[in-house]
Amino acid sequence: MVADYYFPPLFSVAPMMDWTDHHYRTLARLISKHTWLYTEMLAAETIVYQKGNLDRFLAYSQDQHPIVLQIGGSNLENLAKATELANAYCYDEINFNCGCPSPRVAGRGCFGVRLMLDPKFVAEAISSISANTNVPVSVKCRIGVDDHDSYNELCKVSSLSPAKHFIIHSRKALLKGLSPAENRSIPPLKYEYFYGLLRDFPDLTFTINGGITSIDEEMASDAPTHTHVGLLFDMPTRDPVSICEGQQREKRLWMLAEIEDPNSASKQGWP
Repeated sequence: MVADYYFPPLFSVAPMMDWTDHHYRTLARLISKHTWLYTEMLAAETIVYQKGNLDRFLAYSQDQHPIVLQIGGSNLENLAKATELANAYCYDEINFNCGCPSPRVAGRGCFGVRLMLDPKFVAEAISSISANTNVPVSVKCRIGVDDHDSYNELCKVSSLSPAKHFIIHSRKALLKGLSPAENRSIPPLKYEYFYGLLRDFPDLTFTINGGITSIDEEMASDAPTHTHVGLLFDMPTRDPVSICEGQQREKRLWMLAEIEDPNSASKQGWP
């Protein structure tokens, strides 16, 4: 399903391979009841070929709601089948991975961040996923790949896709020469691309990701006034901003406690 207008979660724990498993999500939920949780990325082929053993990959405790299933792949038929199989597990949202720079994914697998080189395919993938589910479908991507890192190229990903919610890691990815860890820190952050999307696509919603060290820091950022989450309920037709905290892993689990702290970000409109 692609909703006509979609309010993204105010705060999410980003999908992290080998980290956001059942145990990590259980701990995160104990710390914060408001945070949205993501699964690790699951390849569509894994879901399709393991359909006799789906609990191993898709089952979760009900207290982990709200929870997002992130899937990846480059085969439209398998993306559709995987989505249909996942429906029985009642995830709150499905996210399509267009941001993973891992050689295993973006190299040999030919999906993840490599898909940003083909915005038309991303649009087809979202349409295929959406046609097989009744929950919202979103996209997680970078701002570019290698030399394909202009703002106009990023806009094609947003403008061609039927998705209404995009999680933007505000760095580009380099497919050669950097490890996945280096791709999370060496390419410079370009938050101006994120704010440009907010300005140029008022009918879409965006979540910021990358380089965020605290909620209060992000709330003091350079986002246009109308995008501050404090105005989320007052201006429902404008762009809400949400934050997706990711790869600092256990070092930043304390950020989840800020969601519940009345003396922290909630003073500025957080729940």
